[in-house]
Amino acid sequence: MTETALPHVDAKLLHDIARGYVKTALLRTALEMRVFDLLTDGPQDADAVATKVGANPRGMRILLDALAGIGLLRTIKDRYALLPGSDDLLVSTGAHYFGGAIRLSASDWEWDAQKHLIDAVRRGGTVTETHALTPEFDFWEEFANHTSWFNNGAAELMAENLIPWAKDRDSVEVLDVACSHGSYGFTFAQREPRARVTGLDWPNVLEVTARNAERLGVRDRVRFISGDMFSVPLGGPYDIVMLTNVLHHFSERQATELLSRVATAVKPGGRIAVVGHTFEEHDSPETNPLPYMFSVIMLVQTHEGETHSVSTYRKMLSAAGFVNVQTHASDTAMHRVFIADRL
Repeated sequence: MTETALPHVDAKLLHDIARGYVKTALLRTALEMRVFDLLTDGPQDADAVATKVGANPRGMRILLDALAGIGLLRTIKDRYALLPGSDDLLVSTGAHYFGGAIRLSASDWEWDAQKHLIDAVRRGGTVTETHALTPEFDFWEEFANHTSWFNNGAAELMAENLIPWAKDRDSVEVLDVACSHGSYGFTFAQREPRARVTGLDWPNVLEVTARNAERLGVRDRVRFISGDMFSVPLGGPYDIVMLTNVLHHFSERQATELLSRVATAVKPGGRIAVVGHTFEEHDSPETNPLPYMFSVIMLVQTHEGETHSVSTYRKMLSAAGFVNVQTHASDTAMHRVFIADRL
């Protein structure tokens, strides 16, 4: 029997890792300067692009060469052209434009937080004065403003699995906890006309959420609760409580406390819908690295947060009084959806 060869650590790998920030800076710069937009009419040389954005020709040539070097452009003699997929992801009019994502994942705050990774490792959590759980942190306003990249199909997946159940309910009252952009509740409300959504978040974030509700045509069926999800009165009871992409900010104990708290706002026979980064018990950092990398982000941004496994989500939901836990995944959703019943 042949043993599987172990990965080999070499200098090239280490140089690629050490200089990874350069690729991030290239993508962030190109998107901010709308370089890809300028190439939609066809290949152009560096001087032409530089003139259109008011940049130095030499600086633009170096930028464009480097973008081609990392696989985001192609060269045709002395001109530069878009690659397949660019119109969708790199051009600002694309359906899945990545510009919002880069403003978040490569924000100054995220970059600065990673500089303190060694201290976070020593402490076991964030050491920054302003972190992901700081009340009314303005980063979450920016987060709520840029939703197209974030949902990656999970909002649709949740709606698809709730609507057949909701059609037999006498009412469809929804609480979306830490609602942010509101897309989970609003996507559901677009497909279920009886749904009325209550979004809970910090007041500065809810200003953005309200604009998103207006844009998506559901503002007349949306109300808001502002404050801390661990202490503000939740109202209700509700037929559905949504808790999306928030439990990874907390330890298993804290996340279970939050689930137990929101459980009191669910009607008997109602449901909870949870979305989160996760991994299966049989996964490993080698076979599925993303959830483990995401834990690094939580390490520098929160006190006790990390990616929780599927079995941990099931355990937390059970401890909070929910039963019949279902899990849903799809090729179009980066995150897993958990749906459970309240007795």
